[in-house]
Amino acid sequence: MQQAQSTGMITVESKGIRNSSANLSKIIHGQAENADYVSFLRPADVKLMITTAKLNKRQQNGDRNGCLIQVLFDGCLRISEALGLRHCDIQRTSAGWLLAVLGKGNRPGLVAVSSDTVAALKSYILDYHIGDTDKIFNLSRSGAFREIQHIYEQSGVRMPSMLQDRVGAIHILRHSGCICRLQISGQPKEIQEQLRHRSAAMTLRYLKTVSHIEALRNQQQVNVWEG
Repeated sequence: MQQAQSTGMITVESKGIRNSSANLSKIIHGQAENADYVSFLRPADVKLMITTAKLNKRQQNGDRNGCLIQVLFDGCLRISEALGLRHCDIQRTSAGWLLAVLGKGNRPGLVAVSSDTVAALKSYILDYHIGDTDKIFNLSRSGAFREIQHIYEQSGVRMPSMLQDRVGAIHILRHSGCICRLQISGQPKEIQEQLRHRSAAMTLRYLKTVSHIEALRNQQQVNVWEG
């Protein structure tokens, strides 16, 4: 019987990963050659990468890398923000969970994350005895890139390139989480707060991407020859 690896509510069968990725490896461009749109991965691709990470023979590295991918996507974080996270930066409120991060220029900010991501983080923190003020992810930026590059290769999810996709292999997780949140909430202003963009114009690219994809999906259902 196949056994599943789980991170919070994210569960994918642990066997046959490369075969299951055949229909999951496409990067959605949203006309990436147009600067008004962003490229992103579907949630299924990200889940596959998380599960692949956790199959690492060095268990702590696998758990760490899976949590890192999950928090980059769910929190729509930059890699520097994720690598700077400490246990004490996880905050609970009456409405849910927040992470305290240091953004560009060391500006402090808050981002929302799901209870599933917090559960994965806390499980990792507990299992590997990470102190309250210790950094959760003991990695450099270059180390994180090497680890995630390997996960792309192992999972079969195509790694994006700056030349073709106009986004890096790690930063696309921030884009992807943003697109997913926007598709669910439909609230660009809220996404601006989540991304901590000073200007609404910076967030507009994500709204244009979602609107473009949804418009094409709706128009594919139209048959002009009926009626």
